[in-house]
Amino acid sequence: MNNKIKLIIELGRLRFLAAGFLLYILGVLLAINSDAEFSITYFIFGYAIMLPAHLSLSYSNNYFDIEADKKSKSVSISGGTKILVKNPDLIPLCRNIALGLTIISILFALTFIILFSYPLTFLLFIIFGNLLGWFYTAPPFRLAYKGLGEIANMINMGFLMPGIGYWTMNGNLDLFFIIFAFAFLLYGLFFIITVETPDMESDKKAKKMTLLVKIGRKKSYKILILSLVIASLYYLIIAFLDIISKINYSIIYCISLIPLVIAVYQWFKKPYLKKNATKIAENNLNALILFVIIMNTYLVINYTFLK
Repeated sequence: MNNKIKLIIELGRLRFLAAGFLLYILGVLLAINSDAEFSITYFIFGYAIMLPAHLSLSYSNNYFDIEADKKSKSVSISGGTKILVKNPDLIPLCRNIALGLTIISILFALTFIILFSYPLTFLLFIIFGNLLGWFYTAPPFRLAYKGLGEIANMINMGFLMPGIGYWTMNGNLDLFFIIFAFAFLLYGLFFIITVETPDMESDKKAKKMTLLVKIGRKKSYKILILSLVIASLYYLIIAFLDIISKINYSIIYCISLIPLVIAVYQWFKKPYLKKNATKIAENNLNALILFVIIMNTYLVINYTFLK
């Protein structure tokens, strides 16, 4: 019984929750730097909406990716858990947990808009996020299997996760958030290419039409670097135009160089070779996490001391 509970928890891939929480905090910090008043009630309630949605994504992906997991090799950042492959008796429970978590997220969002008089569009935003996560691997859309997985992840990581934090604290999604978050769509692309890299061969066998499967590791890694270059240039242009005074975009630009420099450095280690792919992907993912941590740290300092 205890072993079964442990396996059920492992299906949630809890280690990935940290990255989502950092993005949620990013949205909250952007909101208070944009003159929103911090509320611990809103903060906790907002994450109570996002947490089950994020967890549901892990459980639904495990459920709908069973065939792909049979062909993959589990590594620290990808490859699935293989728990359902080895324990098929847990398959129905995994699906039910995913559905239950989705319902909890939506119910929390409904409660939030009723209690705090938020617009119905906030609830629709949460429903859209949950559906995007569900249909990432679930039929009939199966976005990851039809060449749309990268776009779905860009929206999820670059817009939805920080957007929940921002909207919860600010009351709406305004131009300030949209201008900042545009570059994070590119970081979402960077992230998904990174985690897909070790699984290229197994995804191909499973007929999962990822970018890696379609164009290979070498071209995909070039796109990865290009996405980081464009994101950094975007922040540099905003800093040069000086159109937003709430945060210092020159500092944002400097912070954005962290994942770019590391990714360029990794190119000389030949990330397009299968034997190197996993380690380099881990390094790039760590660089992305470091980037968000430093970004959040700057926003805390800016709010506390510089405003």
